[in-house]
Amino acid sequence: MNVQDLLQKDAFLCDGGREHHSDTRILQVGDAAIYDRIPGMLGGIRRVLVISDGNTRPLCGEKVIAALAGAGITVDEAFFNQTDVLIPDEATIAKAEACFCAGTGAVIGVGSGVINDLSKYIAFNHQVPSMIVATAPSMDGFASSGAVMMLKGLKVTCSRRAPRWIVADMHVLANAPIDMIRSGIGDLLGKFSALSDWELATLMSNEPACQMIYDLVETETNACIDNIDAIMRRDPAAIGRLMESLAIVGITLAYQGSSRPASGSEHLISHFFELTCVKNHLPYFPHGIDVAYSAVVSEMLRKRLAEEDPITFAFRFDRSAWHRGLVRCFDDMAPEIEAMQDKNATYATDRSDFIRDHWPTIRSYLKQTPGVAFMKKILGKAGYNLDDFKAMYGLDKIRDAVRHASDIKTRYTLLALLSDTGKLETYAKELTL
Repeated sequence: MNVQDLLQKDAFLCDGGREHHSDTRILQVGDAAIYDRIPGMLGGIRRVLVISDGNTRPLCGEKVIAALAGAGITVDEAFFNQTDVLIPDEATIAKAEACFCAGTGAVIGVGSGVINDLSKYIAFNHQVPSMIVATAPSMDGFASSGAVMMLKGLKVTCSRRAPRWIVADMHVLANAPIDMIRSGIGDLLGKFSALSDWELATLMSNEPACQMIYDLVETETNACIDNIDAIMRRDPAAIGRLMESLAIVGITLAYQGSSRPASGSEHLISHFFELTCVKNHLPYFPHGIDVAYSAVVSEMLRKRLAEEDPITFAFRFDRSAWHRGLVRCFDDMAPEIEAMQDKNATYATDRSDFIRDHWPTIRSYLKQTPGVAFMKKILGKAGYNLDDFKAMYGLDKIRDAVRHASDIKTRYTLLALLSDTGKLETYAKELTL
């Protein structure tokens, strides 16, 4: 399946009869000559807004701006003069919006996760396309149609448009901070968990499935594993392939119309750490690194549940304990989270009989992932160490993530299954790493 061919189509039907669409039209990973090709990709656009920060502007933003200016294109800049983490909140949005001028035909983000999301967000507000010039192979959201923002203190995925152009210099990617490279690896290895949870959700909540998308995500995940040693040697070709895999997975999110093919229980757990740490001004890992560690946690839970006798399943929802846990973990955000879950009727239905009746199928979904030992082995090759995970968050916080990460969103995953089987609190309490 040639993704480049798919990108040339406005829409197409997969073998399952579903129509798929992505706003991304160009995905190019190459050498330094890539910058000279950027003006031609814009197709006659004569004014752009370039968004960068204190890390990405000197890294390659200046080359992007020079190439644009050399082609006679007017460049306005939203420059965030900082080298620490940029939070995509209301203040950041306002600063970028103030730099958008009349006649601007595109927004070009130079960076990775946050800058890509900010670029998509601003571009959509003005109904112009966006480009991302990637500086690190750090996550799979380059081609997604969602923009993850921090609004009113909550991490919110806003529906926007995927970048029309995704561009990267593989030599810049290869020289990215090692944690950013590890983050990209971690984000891809989380797909084993995400794909298992997607199949689970098709059964438990009738979410739409697509074998073509499933196969694409699985293929790109395995490509990462096959190249792991070369990636860690910073081989430019291997790093470029990692970037392509991450972008392709992001394209599948646009095809699906949601993040479901790439995001399951492992992402919910990782979002728990980010949300609570940002709220309390505490340090946290880059997104993909959190995903990698959280995928190990999910795998531990998944494999334990797979060995249970379904006769022991019983729905046990203690609203008082749940409420206390929300307040402990989320403080003043607890009422909003509680209202969201009540509106969704998340804990209003006893599904234990349905689960027992369909246990052979559910168990097959739980068993299909590669296992805890495999995950630890591959992540070990990428320099991951569970002791670092415990040191960052502490076992009590990790256990709370198991208990309450599912409350951040209304999405059926392994964590919801643990709740429905009555195993969530026991597994959280007994979790060790």
